[in-house]
Amino acid sequence: MSVIGSGRGKLILFGEHAAVYGFPAVGTALPCRTEISPGCLTSETDRGDNKILQEVLSSAAALVPGIPLQNFSRLTQLSDVPRTGGFGSSAALCVAVSRTVLGRTSKEYNREVHLLANQLEKRFHGTPSGIDTGMACDTSAAAWVKCDGEIPERKPLEIPEWHIIYGALPRTSPTADSVGRLRELKNSGDSSVISAMGELGRISELFIEAARIKKKGFPARAAALANQAQRVLASLNLSSEELDTVLELAGELGASGGKLSGGGMGGAFYICVPDRETESRILRILPGKLFRQGIRLTVSLTAFEF
Repeated sequence: MSVIGSGRGKLILFGEHAAVYGFPAVGTALPCRTEISPGCLTSETDRGDNKILQEVLSSAAALVPGIPLQNFSRLTQLSDVPRTGGFGSSAALCVAVSRTVLGRTSKEYNREVHLLANQLEKRFHGTPSGIDTGMACDTSAAAWVKCDGEIPERKPLEIPEWHIIYGALPRTSPTADSVGRLRELKNSGDSSVISAMGELGRISELFIEAARIKKKGFPARAAALANQAQRVLASLNLSSEELDTVLELAGELGASGGKLSGGGMGGAFYICVPDRETESRILRILPGKLFRQGIRLTVSLTAFEF
């Protein structure tokens, strides 16, 4: 079956929350994706997904002059992007629809696709930053910097060899609530929040610098920065006891660091590992340890290598 549009899942590495205030965010596209193809519906799940797909296609057709909606009436979507945890499932769908409507079959980053996808993302998130849809348009890692336009500026970033494991925990609060709470505190002049945002931005910049220098000790440096960022995020009440336990147990198995990814209060996280042997050990042992602690993962631990 031919794929006519696709979008990737994503993982934010550094700069979450601080990116809203002009600091760089760093993230990467993941192998998981949403694909749109010609086809027939085979189940009730397909029909539910197709209803959302058709609604997003209708929105896209309204935004792009001269696109007849009837051309897209017999399309289906197939996705392995996790629908929970902050891996960008809605952004992946919006990018897949944008590529379909605009006829852009290339999987490489395209600004026109990004612009349309971010308009469509408003259906799911009222004022999207453009970072999620940017990563869903991409094939690798990049830094994203807020600018005067509707979408952030993309700065490609080649990350040296680095092993991480990602997963997700149940959310205790929507991302919008966390963002809103921090915005209110910052706007009220709360010096601790203002300082924390600056520190998160500085850590993101240090990671970008370390990646570009490509020194031999990059994995250890990246892990140290992840730990530093996690401490700042925890000071903003964005972490959770469950994530603290995940990172502690992973550390006992040889992990060198880790942090939450995205909005926090549950959701996505990643663990830094120094080598494949440690990676294999954590993937084999950590799930059982978490189960015995009563900690449930909403997205299973998955290895990812740069």
